[in-house]
Amino acid sequence: MGFQDSESMKCEVGVTLPYNTPVVGCEINPNVRVKCFDSLEAPPHSLIFNWFREQTNCSIHRVEVATVQCMSCVTLKLPVKESYHCSTKCFSDAWKSHLVRHRHAAETVSKTSNGDGQALGKLRSCGSWPAFGYASLFGECSAVVEREGKAWVKVGSSKTYVPSMDDFGLSLRLESVAVDCSLGIPLSPVNIKVTDPVIIAPASRPRCMIQIDRLKKSRNFNFEAQFSNAGTFSVLSYNIVSDLYARGGMYSYCPTWALAWEYRRHNLLQEIIGYDADILYLQEVQSDHFENFFKPELTKCGYSVVYKKKTKEVYTANQYIIDGCATFYRHDRFKEIIRYELEFDKTAMSIVDALEPGERARGSIRLMKDNVALVVILDTVDNGSIHDVFHSRICVANTHIHANSNFPDVKLCQVADLINGLEKITQLRIPLLICGDMNSLSGSDPHNFLVTGRLNPIHRETSQTTDPLDIYQHLKLHHSMPLVSAYSSLLQSGRVEERERRKMNSQTKEPLFTNFKPAFSGTLDYIFYTEDSLKVDGLLELLDYESAGTGLPSPLWSSDHIALMAKFSFKPPFGQGLYLSLPLNPWQHAAPK
Repeated sequence: MGFQDSESMKCEVGVTLPYNTPVVGCEINPNVRVKCFDSLEAPPHSLIFNWFREQTNCSIHRVEVATVQCMSCVTLKLPVKESYHCSTKCFSDAWKSHLVRHRHAAETVSKTSNGDGQALGKLRSCGSWPAFGYASLFGECSAVVEREGKAWVKVGSSKTYVPSMDDFGLSLRLESVAVDCSLGIPLSPVNIKVTDPVIIAPASRPRCMIQIDRLKKSRNFNFEAQFSNAGTFSVLSYNIVSDLYARGGMYSYCPTWALAWEYRRHNLLQEIIGYDADILYLQEVQSDHFENFFKPELTKCGYSVVYKKKTKEVYTANQYIIDGCATFYRHDRFKEIIRYELEFDKTAMSIVDALEPGERARGSIRLMKDNVALVVILDTVDNGSIHDVFHSRICVANTHIHANSNFPDVKLCQVADLINGLEKITQLRIPLLICGDMNSLSGSDPHNFLVTGRLNPIHRETSQTTDPLDIYQHLKLHHSMPLVSAYSSLLQSGRVEERERRKMNSQTKEPLFTNFKPAFSGTLDYIFYTEDSLKVDGLLELLDYESAGTGLPSPLWSSDHIALMAKFSFKPPFGQGLYLSLPLNPWQHAAPK
């Protein structure tokens, strides 16, 4: 790469890294812009990128350049500087001292690992050389260059770079330059970015399933091996927090690298796949991330998908994007019959029209929000054909209710709209699941309406802040569905372990929190089901405050919400609804497939 006097350059390359602490396995995708000094548009050019890793020296022969690294030291998180050697002979000569350190480290971890077997696995892995011995630091095409008196090894020549274990503990350097397409000469000075040393992400902490019938924990997520009943299925509900809302200072307690989408998407996907649920309800799925990440990745895992965006897109990064609700289901277990897409602002418009003329403008601003719900009716499938044992259809509703705590009337309006349409479907004896981020605390009006079946505003102490437009009189605030919160089964069983009992609110029968930040913690997310048609067989254990740390998201948990998961079985003889006609318009503004 040639260098020219910066005064003769026509352009400037600006580079911003998403975070300055790279993580092994997580792509670094810098934001790059080209600015022309004397015109609005830069001449035809190409961008050249070169990634380098700092060169390190041997831990034994300090003046020699390291060429191999002990991967047992890396796995056991021993001091990284002690893992480097200048040759395989140097490494072989030092192997006995390495082995002592490896065994001591593994035994230390084993004593504090509560017997989970991970440390013992590490100990077995490093018991002999070279089975787990070393990795070469230099590939055949590696080139060593000197920059500002320091040696660097070239490791990549594309815009993006994914750090490997070879990079662990070392800094990376990115050089970027704009080059004239016709003349091949630089148009800009070389932009240089140097990172902090590469780190390894913290090991995941699997959450156990609690079997309600047996109240026994198991780390095995292969539910079909645990439950032989063909009528069982599992559902996961998770607000993954859109990248749109994870920017800025809202989550300043979370390290920048752990908040970056490149890290969070990897962490979230691994967590979601690990739960192995039959139906996934995800909220705050950003539209571009749905298309280019979640949809292709989960399709490869055997899921079909339905997606509904919110109604007010925003323009950012040269495109219109917004978040929405995504429902994934295993195509070998379920088949879509019909879907309904709810846009709550359409129902809100009818309420606005019912207000006094002088209140309509204010009502429109207050009630017209862009929240949505996605309702899908699924048929059970067995080996590609309609199941002939249970003949069970199931209605699955995925929603994300308005978030602002100053709008309790909007929350109740949206929940009531959703429930009124679902009630028409359940009258056909179709089991129902409602999952999502209700943005409503346990004991609030929306929550009480869902679980008790009615809310009487006449006998409530309403205030100007609760119902400032007096819209409750226009809402149908009663329903006949026997809705129950899945997590209430933990306390209703009467035999729950004390450790799990401490994670529950004994008054509301709900978790202490599903959303946790330093300034707020509470339950906003729920899995509701119709008790006369479904039975809870298992629940995913909750987090406690100690496990959540300072707040969510964190390097370990990549959302400020926690995932909820339940295992259900059908209560026969449900299925008569299979032969009845489904309503085309349970909601006046429904959009059936």
